[in-house]
Amino acid sequence: MDGLFGFSVAKQHYYAGSSLIWLAGGADAERAAREAEQAITLWEKEPPESRSLDDEALAHVYQGTALLQVGDLDSATAAIRPILDLPADRQISRIKKRLDRFAAMLRAEPYRGSSAADDLYEEIRNLDG
Repeated sequence: MDGLFGFSVAKQHYYAGSSLIWLAGGADAERAAREAEQAITLWEKEPPESRSLDDEALAHVYQGTALLQVGDLDSATAAIRPILDLPADRQISRIKKRLDRFAAMLRAEPYRGSSAADDLYEEIRNLDG
């Protein structure tokens, strides 16, 4: 990173993914999933002191959200699994807020009535205990 406003390459991919999930889906969602995955991959290769663990966790949620937007529930579930398995003290408010959106998407078409979507929704809802 260079200077106050410098961002690592991982952070640049993270911001691209986090921005694109707010668009209508389709090609934007596909790109958001790729960008978030790239950020995660880059962070995983960095030494612990260089990683942004909260942003890395959020990148999993962004990737999962994008995958839901393109209709891939199985991959979306796999993307957020590391977040669902985080200890409670790592479940920061931004993660919970983004998981709320993810959970709401599970209650809408095309996922409404899917037992897999219902199970995942319940798992997200039960994170608080």
